[in-house]
Amino acid sequence: MIRLASFLLASYIRSYRYFAPVGSMLIAMMLLYSYKPNPVMDSYAVTSAFLFVGGAWLSFSFLNHAGAVLEQLSVIHAGSMRKYAASQMLALLAVIVFLSAFFLLYPVVMNMFAETVSARQWLIASSGHLALGMLGAGISYFLQAAYIRNISRATAILLIIVILSIGARQIAAKLPEGLSWIRWAFPPVAEMIDTLMRSDTALLTGVWGVIGYTYLYAFALAAAYWIFSAYRDART
Repeated sequence: MIRLASFLLASYIRSYRYFAPVGSMLIAMMLLYSYKPNPVMDSYAVTSAFLFVGGAWLSFSFLNHAGAVLEQLSVIHAGSMRKYAASQMLALLAVIVFLSAFFLLYPVVMNMFAETVSARQWLIASSGHLALGMLGAGISYFLQAAYIRNISRATAILLIIVILSIGARQIAAKLPEGLSWIRWAFPPVAEMIDTLMRSDTALLTGVWGVIGYTYLYAFALAAAYWIFSAYRDART
């Protein structure tokens, strides 16, 4: 699977479809750090949101870059559709880890923060970035051409999910009190951003509870994609 994941990544890089999502993330980060010094966790909360949006966009373009012929050959090489799906997720995970590391290290190397990043802040920020990056990838799994043929419709659905995920707390606040729980049905992006911003003073149990729930949500999407991949054929 590692070889196939590497092949898929190389194919994606040659397509240059990564340029728009990666370039947009870099521009947004440069604008964020155009002035210094910056607060540590507030800045990391914002860049984790960038990674969620950019990760969803990048994953969407990655999953849709391969044509039907390439997918058929990749499935034959992998031996099964589930192994092919696992290779896709492995390739995306490698990209998310790399981008997370870049977002975490850039402000430190460039001395953008007003204070030294503590071990607690490092652990929480790195976990938050990786979780939101994986979550961004996860919401794209079922929006590829193999499931939704109309790319415009899939793009619209992706945008709606991203907007609802980021605005879930504001949406829930306008609902009756008995329906406030509905914000947890959305991908927990808003909860994660708020948690990262308050993590310096919040109880660790609450912080790690939200981080754990975000990982659980991302893993559930990945598991569902892996399971249902066995019930579809390669595109023709």
